Amino acid sequence: MKMFFFNGSRCVVVAALAGLSMAGAANAKLSDEEIAQLGMTGTPLTPVGATRAGNAAGTIPEWTGGIQAPPANFKPGAGWADPFADDKPLFTITAQNYQQYEKNLLPGQIAMFKQYPDSFRMHVYPTRRSTSYPDWFVESTKVQAKHIDICPQYAQKNEMCLIDAQPGGGVPFPIPKSPEEAGWNTLLGHYNGTTMDAMGNGALIDSLGNRTDVIIRSREFWPYQLPADKRPSNEWFTQWGGAFLCDSWQIEQPPRSSGLVFGGCMYAQNVDFQVYLYIPGQRRVRKAPEIGFHDSPSFGSDGQRTVSSRWMWWFGGKEPRHSYKLEKGKELFVSANSYKIADPNLNYDDIYGKKHINQDLLRYELHRMWVIDGELKPGYRHLYKRHVAYFDEDTWMGVAFEAYDAKDRLWRMGEQHVLNLYDKPLLRIMGDSQIDLINGRYTTYPYWHDTAGRLTGFGPPKFETTEDMTVDISVYTPQGLRKFGTR
Repeated sequence: MKMFFFNGSRCVVVAALAGLSMAGAANAKLSDEEIAQLGMTGTPLTPVGATRAGNAAGTIPEWTGGIQAPPANFKPGAGWADPFADDKPLFTITAQNYQQYEKNLLPGQIAMFKQYPDSFRMHVYPTRRSTSYPDWFVESTKVQAKHIDICPQYAQKNEMCLIDAQPGGGVPFPIPKSPEEAGWNTLLGHYNGTTMDAMGNGALIDSLGNRTDVIIRSREFWPYQLPADKRPSNEWFTQWGGAFLCDSWQIEQPPRSSGLVFGGCMYAQNVDFQVYLYIPGQRRVRKAPEIGFHDSPSFGSDGQRTVSSRWMWWFGGKEPRHSYKLEKGKELFVSANSYKIADPNLNYDDIYGKKHINQDLLRYELHRMWVIDGELKPGYRHLYKRHVAYFDEDTWMGVAFEAYDAKDRLWRMGEQHVLNLYDKPLLRIMGDSQIDLINGRYTTYPYWHDTAGRLTGFGPPKFETTEDMTVDISVYTPQGLRKFGTR
């Protein structure tokens, strides 16, 4: 029996994108003149739409192509050696001196200095614009940007989807003209490989510093990145304009949750995550619409995270609940090139402190940000009255966020740590943390793949390209999920 579901009124929607001028969202395709601004050399914009030039103060350099080759001490399967290991901190920001640097600090960071003055610190290093891109990704962006568009249903019904998406991936909107377009870039506008199979730890740390390690096997699949002749033909992946992202988590630890596994996909014309859950105690697969939906609790987070803060900001349902503003070029200190966290010899006690992760593992740099600032629309419900997210201009990946509650209190803050895995090259999130500033608890996503892989015996994470895919994609289908859950 096929377990496909279709609702004719559903289209791809960005949960957090909302309240913009509907008329301004259409006709996003770039002209030849605009695309000519993008390039590897000699253009005002980089291939993904970042400003090529450095800043006037000289504290942000020009982008010159990023890391082009692994460092001499890189050994495949042994973590990612730090290509900037000889760099020394320019200065360290602490609770005692943060006011000197306040114009380049995020509200969440300032709150951390105030709340944890004895332990929270930021080591600031020279800015290294290390992001590099495969040649095919650069060319695919130019093709994609000439065709892809936000669907007319957004203007008609406040339901967002994409039309005319081209096979082969790339940045959909390298010169974004609205928060909606920038929002799509944060999901699709970076190359993080075609598939991933990795073990991770989504640790839960309570207000007393007690830790529960939540060990999860994560499998990702990005059909959006595939050329037409490489895309799966199974109806599960071709419906609703084709799958863009498929995701699966299988809990290994703690024992009370072991064996829970979900799998599903989101689509060009249906962003409502079509996900199924295998429950070991019941030995059955059921549809799980709560997974991946707006502000529902993130899977395995003990209610301490919402879906909307995945990757600092995440699509979650068909009807936008926030009104958004977009800001470009804000210069902020953010985590960048924190290669220390990819050391497979780290133990969990090295990473997770009592109040926050070990700040001495992190490297902060001054980078230009795209900022999406969302305010809850009248008449809508969401745990976050305001949600502000920050995206690095060179990667389109989230590096930080703040969430405010109904009383306008700064409630949660998060930081995310992205590395250029230069042997591919591709971009991957290697760790994060989200801190509840009111109850004192913090969580991490199932990252820290090298450490988790070593301690569980799983081994190094598999970040695969189209040429070396080995992940069994049946885990994303309701039929295949039962097989994984009953192993």
